[in-house]
Amino acid sequence: MYHKWVNFIQIERFEETVSTALMCPQCNAPLQPSRFARQVTCAYCGAVVQLGEPVIRREIFRQAFLEWNDPQSHSFTDYLSLGYHHWAPGGLLARGSSCDVYRAQRARWPSELVILKVLRDHKDAARLENEWQALQTLQGSRAPGAETFARRAPQPVLHGTVSGGIFAGQSVSLFRWEAGFHHTFEAVQRNYPQGIPPRASIWVWRRILETLSFIHNTGLVHGAILPPHLLVQQNDHGVRLVGYGCAGVSGQPLAVVQEAFAAYYPPGIKPGTPLSPALDLGMSARCLVGLLGGDPARLTLPASIPAPLATLLQRVAHSPGAENAWALREELGHLSDQVFGAPQFNPIVMPS
Repeated sequence: MYHKWVNFIQIERFEETVSTALMCPQCNAPLQPSRFARQVTCAYCGAVVQLGEPVIRREIFRQAFLEWNDPQSHSFTDYLSLGYHHWAPGGLLARGSSCDVYRAQRARWPSELVILKVLRDHKDAARLENEWQALQTLQGSRAPGAETFARRAPQPVLHGTVSGGIFAGQSVSLFRWEAGFHHTFEAVQRNYPQGIPPRASIWVWRRILETLSFIHNTGLVHGAILPPHLLVQQNDHGVRLVGYGCAGVSGQPLAVVQEAFAAYYPPGIKPGTPLSPALDLGMSARCLVGLLGGDPARLTLPASIPAPLATLLQRVAHSPGAENAWALREELGHLSDQVFGAPQFNPIVMPS
């Protein structure tokens, strides 16, 4: 007998009930919504899941709820031990300047999906430690909008030295998995070699400026607004900023300039240059120039870009010293109204 509900299916087999439960897209724990609920709060990680959105359905059997912490009894052959738990790395997601980034999960059921950053060289350990401290500062921020924007920063789970299994002795950080943010600006540029639609660039830059406003109001500067550190939420209007290894208090020396992305730094920036909000804003403008199919070094843009938008990008990229992230966000909104009219939904579509 099959009883089909709007977002929940109950299956009766051999007089024993087996549930096909919704899975939380953030931590992968099972969700148990009421029959006509429009949203449900995950009891495992606290995420509020809108039931009208695509979610993962997976059969959950009673014995699967038994928690275990012995990696030898699990099907995973590779694991790492950190803290009181074991973690199973999945596929490589990215290879950064100092770390390799993997998808991973806690070796127990219900499992917890995480992002695993593994330091490749101990000489870069200060950057991984610095990132962890910066993110802790953001999570404790009391700046305006912190309740919203702190959740848009990478969510710290664990940090330390691996005590056993693969990567033993290496420094790692674990961050909560954020569903939907799979594509870097680099990937978007490859998929849109002529540039994304100018109208879509408005919401992309506004999301970045919102995040930078929160970071700057907390007293920090990111210091590395680069294409691999910006993630786009496919089919939605979301952008996440990662890669906080160079972050610091305004006025603190910039630790590293990534030569592979020299075009995205304003002229004259080098290691030791004092961090400032102007640096973040100038780099964000250059990232948008690149995303629109332009040259981030020369700040040239395709002729199809509306002149007011091109002028604003070039102004901020050249001399952002007097700019404020939130004020710039508002200015961009007014520009969009004048150039494009009423707001429309313009997602960036990427390959699955």
